[in-house]
Amino acid sequence: MWFSFFIYTVLTALLPGPNNILALNSSMKSGYQKSKTLLLGIYSGFTVIMLLAAFFTGLLLNSYGFLLNYLKYVGAVYLIYLAWSVISGKQVEIDGEQKEQSSDSAGDFWKGFLLQLVNVKIIIYGITAFSSFIFPQFKELWIILVFAFLLSFIGNSATWIWAVAGQKLHRFLNRHYKVVNTVMGILLLYCAVSLFL
Repeated sequence: MWFSFFIYTVLTALLPGPNNILALNSSMKSGYQKSKTLLLGIYSGFTVIMLLAAFFTGLLLNSYGFLLNYLKYVGAVYLIYLAWSVISGKQVEIDGEQKEQSSDSAGDFWKGFLLQLVNVKIIIYGITAFSSFIFPQFKELWIILVFAFLLSFIGNSATWIWAVAGQKLHRFLNRHYKVVNTVMGILLLYCAVSLFL
């Protein structure tokens, strides 16, 4: 069972999703250092969602499951907004390299954090992990908290891998900026559409 748990969590975390695509896009355009505030927002929001999933999975599934349907619409709208932002992003010339104009740090933090509140992929990731693997085996609060932080660590590690890939490949990706941004925007749109499939 635990092998399945790790396969599920690691593969799901590594698959393209809003966090991974946003992290790749940001570090590709602005570099890893300038993306740290956005990544911190993603990491913080992800951890909050895993803690909420730990405590409210049973409640959501048994009493308020209909809320997930409404959350899909909110998530889809936000993903479409992110896709438009990625596709229509502008570049400016800095030190002989194409770089994306950076936005304010606080805005980047909240952009990453708020994405988690409507990121159905990670909400389902947490609910599925807790309802299928963790709660059937454990009820102790401290163990549940350990798993919440473990799920957060796995998910945030995957996002970090995508961010590093954006940093390491930024010269190649910047050479093909329009194509790359269009593909990433389409992937975000796919994430939005897939909420209803």
